[in-house]
Amino acid sequence: MFCARCGEQIPDASEICQLCGQEATQRIDAVPPPPAPPPQFQPQFAAPSFSYGNNGPQGVGGWLLIFCIGITMASPLLVFVQIANQPHGPNPYNLVDVARVLYEVAVGIMLWMRRPIALMFLRVYFIVVLLTILLVILVFFAAALRTKNTLFLGRGIGSVLPLVIYSAIWFSYFQKSDRVRNTYGATL
Repeated sequence: MFCARCGEQIPDASEICQLCGQEATQRIDAVPPPPAPPPQFQPQFAAPSFSYGNNGPQGVGGWLLIFCIGITMASPLLVFVQIANQPHGPNPYNLVDVARVLYEVAVGIMLWMRRPIALMFLRVYFIVVLLTILLVILVFFAAALRTKNTLFLGRGIGSVLPLVIYSAIWFSYFQKSDRVRNTYGATL
């Protein structure tokens, strides 16, 4: 056996080293296990899952899904078909329609991805639609004054009414819907 203090060889039964005079055996306390490594961050690449409320439906489904499909697919298709079928070809005013459609698609994608900021962009969308409706009504009113006709007998005023009804229905949906509240954390 060897002395635990000086390292010299001593008889096997010795408790005290005859060379250094110290205790020949050394007590070794139990060594605590090393601490567990901290948990590693695993990035998630899926769309975030929000759970703001448990009362009612949640996620992009039902009427919200119909709105997202309409704003990202149907509306752009309709506008591009209207531009393509103009008798005198596209005009500079069509750029406004194209810009509006691109904004609609962006809003629809944000809604589809369930981003809470989408509601702010949706508010801007409804403001733009309201301003468009007011501008069209003013144009029809000016045309009615020029031709000395009433506003409602003028050509084209009937095309504004479906837009007014469509916008009012969707605006009220986004204000009252439990699905919108549960999915985005708020309503319009």
